[in-house]
Amino acid sequence: MRLNKALPWLPALLVLGGCPGGNTKDPAHLNEITVTCEPNPVIAGQTTKCTAEAKDQYGEKFTGVSGYDWKSSNESVAKVMDKTGNATTSAAGTVTISASATAGNETRQGEVTLTVNQRPPTLHTTNITTSETWRAAENPHVVRGQLVVNGSGEAPTLTLEQGVEVRFDQDAELRISNGAFRALGSQGAPIRMVANQSAPTKGYWRGVVFSTEGSGSELSFVTLSDCGNAAGAGACLAVENKAAPVLRDVTVQNSGTVGVRVADDGSAFGTDSTRLHVSGSTDYAVRMGANQAGTLPTGGSFTGNTPDAVELSGNVSLSQTWPNPGIPYVINSLILIENPPDDSTPENAPGPTLTLSAGTVFRFGANGEMVAGYHLTGDLIVNGTESSPILFSANSDSPKPGQWRGLHLADHATAASRISYATIEYAGAPSSLLATTGNLNVHGSLHPCEVDGPCPNIQNVIVQKGSGYGVYMSNGAKFGPDSTALTLRDNGNYPLSMAAHVVGTIPTGITFSGNTNNAVEISGGGVDITQTWRNLGIPYVLQGNVNVGNTTNPTLTVEAGTELRFAQNTELTIGSFASHPGALIAVGTAEAPIHFIPNTPTPTKGYWRGLHFFQGEGSRLDHVLISHSGAAGRFFGGNLNVYKELGAFVTNSTFSSSASCGVTVSDGSYSGTTAVTTDFSLATYNNTFVNNGVNRQCADAWIP
Repeated sequence: MRLNKALPWLPALLVLGGCPGGNTKDPAHLNEITVTCEPNPVIAGQTTKCTAEAKDQYGEKFTGVSGYDWKSSNESVAKVMDKTGNATTSAAGTVTISASATAGNETRQGEVTLTVNQRPPTLHTTNITTSETWRAAENPHVVRGQLVVNGSGEAPTLTLEQGVEVRFDQDAELRISNGAFRALGSQGAPIRMVANQSAPTKGYWRGVVFSTEGSGSELSFVTLSDCGNAAGAGACLAVENKAAPVLRDVTVQNSGTVGVRVADDGSAFGTDSTRLHVSGSTDYAVRMGANQAGTLPTGGSFTGNTPDAVELSGNVSLSQTWPNPGIPYVINSLILIENPPDDSTPENAPGPTLTLSAGTVFRFGANGEMVAGYHLTGDLIVNGTESSPILFSANSDSPKPGQWRGLHLADHATAASRISYATIEYAGAPSSLLATTGNLNVHGSLHPCEVDGPCPNIQNVIVQKGSGYGVYMSNGAKFGPDSTALTLRDNGNYPLSMAAHVVGTIPTGITFSGNTNNAVEISGGGVDITQTWRNLGIPYVLQGNVNVGNTTNPTLTVEAGTELRFAQNTELTIGSFASHPGALIAVGTAEAPIHFIPNTPTPTKGYWRGLHFFQGEGSRLDHVLISHSGAAGRFFGGNLNVYKELGAFVTNSTFSSSASCGVTVSDGSYSGTTAVTTDFSLATYNNTFVNNGVNRQCADAWIP
């Protein structure tokens, strides 16, 4: 009986004895993460808010997560911007947005597929007559037709926000006619102006045209691509009608014509423009007027254009410096540097100075030339350096001599003009204004350069491979006093041509080689200032008569070893006018005599007219050779002709092959002469007479 009554309690006792802790669950841990984004789908350009929720193994919210690490599988479609899950979208597509977290030893990741749909385009089809702003949230913007910013009242401003994308239909254009265009992107959110086609082609749309005078327009971090349709303004980006937009970090690519065109009408790049990048153009990278080339932005790049060059045209009437863009300037026509023609401008009024930056390359077409100071004042400064010289050459992959018209400093250029560290080559075609054929041409005005005329300092300059002269100096043009280190080589005529009275300015350090006529050509004229004709290692060729004399009684000194060659029927006179005395000092040595000889490989007696001394006190000839003169003329017919007693001023010299006498002296019977009693044939003077036509010395041997 007692046992039966105890049995109903046994199960309870067994349970209590076997489960001392009671009915408990395992601790919660991180088991999964779920991710959602709202809105989803989303329009490209909009933002979406993505959230993550952590759950434990029981499906309950897990609170042990301090934060999430967010990732996008394709950031070109959508990018999570911060720890809170805010995502920006930029292109149509699908992307996986994931969030991961760690709690204890457990790391879990959740993800969601975000669909980004293309936003319906914002169409622009009508002209802009009042100010408006195109926003990135309304991307893409599509332009159809030719849109003009042009207000009838207050000039409107079209503003583009950072990150705006504008797509242009075929043949579309944006023209700023009376207003402003401000597209201020940033490095992180640039502005794109592109073709409205899936596979863009060059020249699909016309481009952007600035045609409002002034610089109210501004572009920063803007890319224009696949524009430059030939039906437009001839470039992806065109500036005309005195417009001057400010361009900073602007990229122009894949133009069907020129990349950037700046018209020669006062249009320019605005102040502070910088870092212009042009690539892939079918034509020149930049085409602009020479008078505004100083505004060309620096710090940019030019690649893959056909050609990679800046084409310049027009004249320069403003003082400026042309920067070195890293690609050549191409000049296909005359560029004239001077005051603009104006009847009210005095001829000697200060004019513009064009300065060329170190390292710049200039390539000239067949009609290309650069002239400073032709009608009115203008100067050219070629500012190369030893490490960055400036090059003037032909615009050809296989250049030949005579392919362009040369560099010219005309008679209204001043002493301010100079050329340093430069190479000038392949010119020689006649100038359209001056008809000269040098690589470098300096045109004087018969006045001292300090008063009126050029005397440029030429320093460390190479002049080579011209079809004509290397350096041609006319009308008394001369080298400046600081000129030095001039190299003249491989030119098709004389390397240097100049008037007699400026030969003494030939710079030190000058070298000559490979020229067709390897001599210095002297055009003739008067030596009216004291000077020295140095021994240059090549002859001087006198193409006209030369007289040494002036009221200041100048002395011409000829260095030992020098050779003077005379054209047919030319002469050298000393003090030929009573009021214009002069002196010639030609003192050679036995090893280095001075030669006065004919300029012909086959000399004949009487080829030229010899040396003539009138008012020549102070002259001296020693160790000289005078040969093959005696041609008929207005004076005596000897190799040496003395009209007034000068004493024994000739020694150790040779007189040969005269058509008449070796030496002819006056007997005093002619007006302006005196009897010359010195007998230069005496042994005491050690002179030599060889193969002369009449005698060693004759008195008054006049050849009518």
